[in-house]
Amino acid sequence: MTRLIYFLVICLISDTNANSVEERIQELLPPGIELNSYQDSELGDFYAVNVANNQVLYISKDFKYVFAGELIKFENVAPKSLNDIYKQKYVVEALSRINDNEAIKFISNSESEIIRVFTDVKCAYCRIFHSEIDSYLSQGISIYYYAFPRDGTQSDSFDDMTSAWCNSNRKSAITKLKLGEDITKLNCDNPVQQHFNAGRLMGVSGTPTIILEDGRMLTGYIPSEDLIKIIKNG
Repeated sequence: MTRLIYFLVICLISDTNANSVEERIQELLPPGIELNSYQDSELGDFYAVNVANNQVLYISKDFKYVFAGELIKFENVAPKSLNDIYKQKYVVEALSRINDNEAIKFISNSESEIIRVFTDVKCAYCRIFHSEIDSYLSQGISIYYYAFPRDGTQSDSFDDMTSAWCNSNRKSAITKLKLGEDITKLNCDNPVQQHFNAGRLMGVSGTPTIILEDGRMLTGYIPSEDLIKIIKNG
């Protein structure tokens, strides 16, 4: 019993400290800036703080200093952006909170990799990307689509993607939309708004935004032969 009480007290102290750190960090942020996460950084005595749109800044553990800028680490002579590492980590965490079943999935029969793509059905480059989807599938690369209507939640694109996600054959519906065809207007309990919000927090600003399994984000159209090389070569 004594050990149990000791354990609960330690947990309570840890939770209290965590809450106070989060509150102190939030106090230093400008009004309206959302705190995504924080963690110990490789910069001694500083937290790496991830805020809205997947931006990274560094706050000292005594809360007296804030550093906003690119933090470069030289490891074996080669420079490495610590900002990019912390951004990628947040992207992976944020995606893990979205149920895979909420994506429109094109699954390769020989799946070895998955790329996750924030897409807009009216985006010309998204349509070109989709026209090459068989190239990815034949190379063992599955595509998971997430909705990102660039013009926001009051747009025709938002309504079209809502209809696609509510369709009983979502793969066919999104393909028709990307071909410029009309589909039946539908509404239901759907994840389009959630995808859009999550994408913005991750820093998605345009489409297609392609996310690799390690959290790297590639924005804009990349020819399939080039993107396949990037995916395969790591």
